[in-house]
Amino acid sequence: MYDGVADRTWLADFNLAATMPLGVKGIHPSGSMDYRTALRWVDALNGAAYLGHRDWALPSTPPEDRGCESHNRYSFGFGCTKSLLAEVYLRGLHLRSPAPAVGATPATVKGLSNLQPYLYWSASLNANHADTNENGYTTFSFNNGFQGSNVAKNYMYVLPMIPGHVAIAGTVYDPAANVTWLANANLAASERFGVAEIAPSGAMPHTAARLWIAALNRARHLGESRWQLPPTVATDPTCSAKDNFGFGCVGSPLGSLYYRFLGKTRGEPVVAVNESGSAGPFRHVQPYLYWACHAAPSSAACHPDQELPSHVFAWSFSFGNGFQGTTMYANELYVTAYHPGRP
Repeated sequence: MYDGVADRTWLADFNLAATMPLGVKGIHPSGSMDYRTALRWVDALNGAAYLGHRDWALPSTPPEDRGCESHNRYSFGFGCTKSLLAEVYLRGLHLRSPAPAVGATPATVKGLSNLQPYLYWSASLNANHADTNENGYTTFSFNNGFQGSNVAKNYMYVLPMIPGHVAIAGTVYDPAANVTWLANANLAASERFGVAEIAPSGAMPHTAARLWIAALNRARHLGESRWQLPPTVATDPTCSAKDNFGFGCVGSPLGSLYYRFLGKTRGEPVVAVNESGSAGPFRHVQPYLYWACHAAPSSAACHPDQELPSHVFAWSFSFGNGFQGTTMYANELYVTAYHPGRP
């Protein structure tokens, strides 16, 4: 798809790697992959001279963007406009945060309805990085099974729970975690209980999540006043990375739900996006995070050495809500690519 304003051409298939891995190992059937694999896949596009081009590049993000909510040392948050993926979100798809580019396929999975293949809030402050991550809270991905951390102002989904077994209609019990879940995994999309800052999608910042849980209890939803945000455990040796980050975390309720109760495997979304994933001129757009690289100006091609000063984080952009942030290399996100000039 040609962008005549910027004179660059994008892959029309925004998740081409899912059907064309080009022999690159480490790409899940969903199309997600870690950062190093993303660089190798773009190199493979060039090695194959895909569509006659050898100048495909991973979208870049400049270090300075004063439109972002946060632009101290690096620019991240909502409102970013200078990165290439932000251009696609804002100008190409005419979206405004926190709108998702596409929606999930309505499905009920083991009694849970309206599950979102995105990030869900926990109740737990990420103490390891609270001083540098603006009071980040632990989050869990129902897109790929990764437990990480996000700043409180980001927009995530909420799945309330009650410890123990509560036998009432409208709930689902997970015996492995001994937790009773609200069966509607995105109730906030239809029932806001008077809480502001909840997006039409049902996603919300962490402050609104706490207020919404309190309102749920005041209303005695389903006759209960013990609803809470899921906690995480202080130390979880099942996680693939230190500080309770990574894949395979089953010590906390959300991880147990994804891996044990729902039987999902690493890199497997709980539900699919709509059949075509069409958004504007693009198809197979994933309402999740995409990899980007550190380069300035924003039109510069990525290079393995042009990364954030941290040796474990790269830029990302969310087509689930328009948030520009940084993500651990080991996480597994989606990938698209562009080349300068006309197709």
